[in-house]
Amino acid sequence: MALTNAEKQRAYRERKAKGISVREGRVSLTNAERQARYRQRHPDHYYNWRLDIKRDVLTHYGDGKCACVICGEARLPCLSIDHIEGGGNKQRRGKLRAVTPFYLWLRSNGYPKGYQTLCMNCQFVKRFERGEHN
Repeated sequence: MALTNAEKQRAYRERKAKGISVREGRVSLTNAERQARYRQRHPDHYYNWRLDIKRDVLTHYGDGKCACVICGEARLPCLSIDHIEGGGNKQRRGKLRAVTPFYLWLRSNGYPKGYQTLCMNCQFVKRFERGEHN
């Protein structure tokens, strides 16, 4: 049984009110939904892409090695970017809250100065020595 034009329009308005876009009678996903579906179907690709970005940035700021510039720790999960003069909390309150967008920002801006690769232990020691532990 075919739907009348009024029924089709009512169904369209209901879907649109729910935020679902409709194209040629089929439900099309939003960009965020497509990305989430892709990550679910290809978890290794997305995870490896993020690790590659992290490895590139940490290697640049680690003086050519993917390791802590103070102690030499080289295990990737232990490493992160340190703001040499502080200010990381202030930057995290802005648009670059998540790690991957921050690494992408560093790379796309030509690796600006003022950052270094540190392991978490060295970062905590640095914070304590500077009195930033409050």
